[in-house]
Amino acid sequence: MAHYLTPEQLGALERQLSERTSVLRNEIAAALRRSDSPGAAGLANHLDEIDDEAVADLETSIEVAEIERDMRELRRAKDALRRLGTPGFGICFDCGAEIPFARLSAEPTATRCFACQTIAERMHAD
Repeated sequence: MAHYLTPEQLGALERQLSERTSVLRNEIAAALRRSDSPGAAGLANHLDEIDDEAVADLETSIEVAEIERDMRELRRAKDALRRLGTPGFGICFDCGAEIPFARLSAEPTATRCFACQTIAERMHAD
């Protein structure tokens, strides 16, 4: 099957994914350095700074959740970069339809068309 995306569109998506991958790597590295930095006192010392265990736990949980979210996004971006040159890139995993370039531009890691993504989100919301 011939790929429906033009070389220019594929190049734009590759640049977008590469840039996002770089940003995510930097954000993850910075967050990990902050948590290990003796000067910043790290996540473990939030309790001393604010003297409220519940708030310190919440702040720690939020920082860990942010790192985990960034790591999931990084994995999706790297996976999309690997799939970019394959015939299956831009094809919905669920229905096999072409994912419009506009959707891929907005979400280059998309693996489903809008209709199938909507169905998947509704199923997970229940």
